[in-house]
Amino acid sequence: MKQKQQGLIFLSPDEMTLRVVQQPGDKVITEVKSGPLPVGRRRIADYASNLEAIVNNLEGFRRILADYAVKEVSFYGKLEDMQMSQARYIADQIDVRTGFAIKWLNNNQLVADTFSTLMSSLPEFSDLASKNLYVLTMGLNTATLGYFRHNKFQMSWNIDLGGARVSHLVDTLRQTTTNPSEIILDYISSKLEYLVPELRHVKKSKLLIQNIGTIADTFVNGNQQVAEIPREKLEERYTQVVDAPDQYIISNYDVNEQSVNWVLPNFLVISRVIRLLDAKSIYTTNITEIDGVTKVAFGDQQQINDMIRTSADNMARRYGADSAHNDFVVDVSLKLFDALQPIHRLGRHERLLLEIAGKIDDIGNFINPQGHYRHSAYILEANPLIGLSAKDNLIVAEVARFHSSESPDVHQPMFQRLDGESQVIVGKLAAILRVADSLDDSRLQKISRVKLRLQNGRLLITVQATDNLVVEQWAFGRKNKVFKNVFGLQPVLIVEGA
Repeated sequence: MKQKQQGLIFLSPDEMTLRVVQQPGDKVITEVKSGPLPVGRRRIADYASNLEAIVNNLEGFRRILADYAVKEVSFYGKLEDMQMSQARYIADQIDVRTGFAIKWLNNNQLVADTFSTLMSSLPEFSDLASKNLYVLTMGLNTATLGYFRHNKFQMSWNIDLGGARVSHLVDTLRQTTTNPSEIILDYISSKLEYLVPELRHVKKSKLLIQNIGTIADTFVNGNQQVAEIPREKLEERYTQVVDAPDQYIISNYDVNEQSVNWVLPNFLVISRVIRLLDAKSIYTTNITEIDGVTKVAFGDQQQINDMIRTSADNMARRYGADSAHNDFVVDVSLKLFDALQPIHRLGRHERLLLEIAGKIDDIGNFINPQGHYRHSAYILEANPLIGLSAKDNLIVAEVARFHSSESPDVHQPMFQRLDGESQVIVGKLAAILRVADSLDDSRLQKISRVKLRLQNGRLLITVQATDNLVVEQWAFGRKNKVFKNVFGLQPVLIVEGA
C-alpha cells in the first residue's frame, strides 16, 4: 500500500498540537506544540479569549504542513466544559479566519479514543487487564475512571476532579487557610464516595495512571510506553510536591508556569484513588489524548462501538430493563433496518444508534411505567454514553422517547432542539423501533422467527408464533402509523403458527 503523510491538529484548552503522521502505520513524522493557552477560571475552555493565539498557531501550522507537502488535515478540538452553542461560534470564527474546519470531541469521545488506543497499542495491556484493571485518566475539568476485566472494557465513571478545577479550589483556600491540602483531600474524597458501593466487590486491582505527563515523564523511560511505579516512589514524589515551591516543581517536572498549578491537585487525586481502590500495583503510561485521537482518526471504530454497546448494556442492567425483551427488539430492529436500507439510505453509524436505542428504550420504567419513554430520554441525557458525541446521544435519547406512544413531530419541544438532518434520522429510527417493539408488546417473546419482504408499497412482516398474538397485533396496529408516515410503506403483519 502506498504511504502518504497526513496532518492532525488537536486543540485543547491549554495548548495546540500539530502532528504529521505517515499512513498506514500511524508513524509520527513530526510533532509541534504551541505555547500555553491560558485556561479560564470559571470555564476551563476559554477559547474565545484565546482566539487570536489559536488563529496565529494555525497559520504557523499551515506553513509546517506545506513544508511536509501534507494536503489532508484533520482538525479536532476538545469541548471540555464548553457549551456546544458556544463551540459552534468558535468553530465558525476559526473557519472564517483560517479555512480550517474543526470537529469538536466531548470527554466521552476522547476517553473512548484513549481507552481504545491503550487496548490496541500497549502490548502489556492484555496482561494488565486480564483481571481487575482501573485506568485513571486526568483532564483539566474532569477525571475518568475506567474498569477493565478479561481484557475488555467493563464500565467507566466521570468525576468532577480535573487538575485545573481542583487547582482553582486550592487557590481559593490558600487565601483563608495555611494548609489547604487536608481540606482538598476531604473534598476529593467526597467526590469519590459515591463509587465506594460499586468498587467494594473488586479485589486485588491494578491502577494505570494516564494523561499525567509529570508522572509518565518521571517513570517511563526509553522506548517504553508503560512502567510500574513502586508505591514508595510515588509517595516520595507526593511528599516532595505537597510542600514544594512552584519553581522547584517547574525545574524538576518540566512544566510551565500555568500547568505547575495542576501538579499538586493531580497527586492529591491519585493518592485518594489509590486508597479507594486499595490498588496492589500501580502503573503509568505516556500514551496521551492526542494518541487516542490519532489512532481513531486514521483507524477503525470497532473497539469504540463495543464500548458504547457495553455502556448501554450496563445502563439497561442498572435500571432493571428486561434483557430478553431488549434482545428481541434489537434483533428485529436491525433486521428491519437492513431490509429497508434502499429506502432509508442511512449508514452503519445510524444502525449502531438504533441498536443502542433498542437496548435502553425501557430504562424509564425504573422511575415510572407511566410515561416511561420520557423518563428513558432524560436518564440518557443525564448519563451520556462513553464514545457518543453530544448529537448522537441526543438522537438516541429522542429515539427512545418516541419508541412508544408519542410521535416525532415539529410540535414536540424536544424534537425542536434537533437540527433538520437529525430530525429525519430520529423519525426513521423511531419508526423502525416502534414496529419492532410492538412485536413483543406482551414481553413474552412469543415470536420465534421474523421474515421481511417489500411488495407493492407494503412491508410484509411474516412471523412464526408460539402463542396467541392478540396483544402484539393490537400494538402493531397502534404503533405502525409513524412508520407509514415516514417511509410511505404500509407494514402488514402476517402470523404463522399458533
